[in-house]
Amino acid sequence: MSSKLFWLLLLLALGAGGYYIWKQIPDTPKNQTLGGYADTLHNDEVKAQAVASSTNVVSVQQAVDKYKADKGSLPASLQDLVPDYLDHVPGGLQYDSSTGTVSVAQ
Repeated sequence: MSSKLFWLLLLLALGAGGYYIWKQIPDTPKNQTLGGYADTLHNDEVKAQAVASSTNVVSVQQAVDKYKADKGSLPASLQDLVPDYLDHVPGGLQYDSSTGTVSVAQ
């Protein structure tokens, strides 16, 4: 077999194999286009922020409760919890010093 014929047959075989593999990949669904991907990414970011906020509320509320148990009164502000009960006060929270309730700022 001549060298040119060998390379031609090899090229045809590789092309046929590539075409077969390409046909096996399903078309991209409409919700997986770039716009759909951006929407999904945004939704995931919002969910992550909600989880982080609720985790912050729980940890800061626990610090307020511990402060009250140790000192017998509620802290006047969340800043009173630093550094003995918290490393820092997370952003996005509001605190009611009359009830000791911590919540996500609206």
